[in-house]
Amino acid sequence: MDGERIPGYKVVILGDTSVGKTSLVHRFLKNEFNEHTANTIGAAFITVDHNSNVNPNKRVRLEIWDTAGQERYRSLTPMYYRNAKAALVCFDLSSVDTFEKAQYWLEQLSLNSSSEDTKKYIVGTKSDKIAEAEEIDHVKDRLDDTAVIFETSAKTGQGINQLFDKLVDDVDEQIFDEFNKRCEEELRRESENSMINVLSKTVHNKYSCC
Repeated sequence: MDGERIPGYKVVILGDTSVGKTSLVHRFLKNEFNEHTANTIGAAFITVDHNSNVNPNKRVRLEIWDTAGQERYRSLTPMYYRNAKAALVCFDLSSVDTFEKAQYWLEQLSLNSSSEDTKKYIVGTKSDKIAEAEEIDHVKDRLDDTAVIFETSAKTGQGINQLFDKLVDDVDEQIFDEFNKRCEEELRRESENSMINVLSKTVHNKYSCC
């Protein structure tokens, strides 16, 4: 809704190159899939207002940073962690190597994030090309056990809406409380300033010469 005031919620998307981070975002935003999506350079920034189907009254402005996975950009990536409320750490379900590298991204997030409260979600992509289930489970056991794990496919759409619904459902109520307090304070100041301007004009008109 135009002019709607809702809290921002910063989300950083991490993972090695070609695991499908950008395709995941495109499927979520546009419900589209392109086999030939180009690799991200540096990072792409997207905002979208989203509420969960589970809890429609819980609505936030997702501020999504889709980061590049290429090694030459890794020195830049930590700047995008700053103040992130949630991190999606992506790996390719059809590639065991990317499972192993997911741990690297989790470690980097812990080392470089300015917020200890960043919620972590492990996102398996390309479930339409899924590898051996036993092998996947073995690697999952070695990942950060505080993370939520989702299996998704940008190609089929599997799990993607559920992922972002869960992300919004998990937003702390404190974020809404603090945002509402800031809005009330801004409205109070605006009202006071408006009243001062009215009084000032009244006084000016009263004492102005004809």
